[in-house]
Amino acid sequence: MTDSIKVDFKKTEKEFYFPKKIEVITVPEMSYLTVSGQGAPAGTAFQEAIASLYPIAYAISMSYKREDIVIPHFYRFVVPPLEGLWTSKTAPKANEPLRKEELIWKVMIRMPEFVTEEIVEWAKKDTASKKKQDFSQVKYEKITDGLCIQAMHKGSFDDEAETFTLMEEFAAAEGYELIHKEFHHREIYLSDFRKTAPEKLKTVLRQYAQIKTKEKEGQ
Repeated sequence: MTDSIKVDFKKTEKEFYFPKKIEVITVPEMSYLTVSGQGAPAGTAFQEAIASLYPIAYAISMSYKREDIVIPHFYRFVVPPLEGLWTSKTAPKANEPLRKEELIWKVMIRMPEFVTEEIVEWAKKDTASKKKQDFSQVKYEKITDGLCIQAMHKGSFDDEAETFTLMEEFAAAEGYELIHKEFHHREIYLSDFRKTAPEKLKTVLRQYAQIKTKEKEGQ
């Protein structure tokens, strides 16, 4: 399949990338390249994390041009958009600015199902030797979001609280409750926030959910 059209997950699995309204969705296990860290998104650690993901993703996506590596079941694919899992050291307080320096994050790029830990390690080693950089912070992980509430947020990241409030109201009305796992929520960046005006950003917001029990409904 190396000579065929590239698979673009945004087109083949639109339900995960383009919610038309606030909705309930079940997200299966997916494979990712990840880098974990903490601190403000404008900080050096976050920017370096993003910069370390793309060379590995492109090394894998372009591997079909190499003669020294053959990846089983490989097919050409469009490198998916950047994503991030977010939480904070302390719970944000209503009507108070978010303490961005306390944010804990895991940024990632989704990979096709044929990608394995061995392939990622090959890509890291190969890319490190070419760029003379350390890519040891890049990890291979399989993550299952499961039952979630998701919505499209249009505009600045600083205004996400408005969309989260609508998602919480939707969940309650539909018999669900939002829950906190290791992280509070996922963001999928459909816009390049380094080049796009804040008011024009499009970001998928996804929060973990569970069906509200009758016992809790009566409380």
